[in-house]
Amino acid sequence: MKNKNQVIVITGGGRGLGALLGQRIVERGGRVALLDVNESDLSDMKLKLGAECNTWVCDVRSLPNLTAVMAEINKAFGHINCVVANAGILSLGSIEGMDPDDFQRTMDVNVTGVFNTIRASIPYLRQSHGYLQVISSLAAAIHTPLMSHYAASKAAVEALADVARQELRPDGIDVGCVHPTFTHTQMLKDAHAQGGDKLWSQHKGLFSSIEPEEVVHAMYQGIVRRERKTIVPKLLAPAIVAPGLVHWAIEKLGRLQGSEDAVQACQENEKRQPTPLKSKTKKAAA
Repeated sequence: MKNKNQVIVITGGGRGLGALLGQRIVERGGRVALLDVNESDLSDMKLKLGAECNTWVCDVRSLPNLTAVMAEINKAFGHINCVVANAGILSLGSIEGMDPDDFQRTMDVNVTGVFNTIRASIPYLRQSHGYLQVISSLAAAIHTPLMSHYAASKAAVEALADVARQELRPDGIDVGCVHPTFTHTQMLKDAHAQGGDKLWSQHKGLFSSIEPEEVVHAMYQGIVRRERKTIVPKLLAPAIVAPGLVHWAIEKLGRLQGSEDAVQACQENEKRQPTPLKSKTKKAAA
């Protein structure tokens, strides 16, 4: 990396794209903090990457957990330059037949987990004028059967990134969103076992899958260039860029109409509000 003192935090860093990105960053002189729920995977990565890698067991579904871990990372490294909200899960199931718990779990990890990651990282990225990279998917734009929960979650993730970009711009924080297509990771192999290989026609044509290294290269370049949108492979860009042009126009119009002033006013008002107390459940009257 251009600045060898850069510190990159990666959620879902124990395996898959997160682990490979961590390896790429260390190979290029950066330092990484890998977060994951799997302690064994993290131990393997720590052993592999050495002194330039620290690991934390962390559940992105818990904002208090993430908040505490971010504070520990900042203390351990001295600063945080970039946070990659990469943690995510994938399963298949029809809307009618899937276990509702599977839908909720996907939302908890893929959407609430990204919200929590963004929320917990803001104070440190504000200090460094850093970069936030959110991992969405081509599934945010191309919706296929049996993926309602995953497609909905990745569309929500893109929306979170678009909103965060506007809210955090005045603080010098850039926000990017990555849209990879099907990638040869363990997560995809698990989906194949559920019938995904038949659903996606053996990954031919539009649904051709790519190697993890191609996605990681694009993610890394996105960090270096502080890109707004990173699409892998680029030939699928029209599916993402077309609606994105509308978003860009809306963002520009919003800035002209004072959206940044509105955000600042809202934030100042929120600071004046007392911290809400947890409501107590009242017993129903007999």
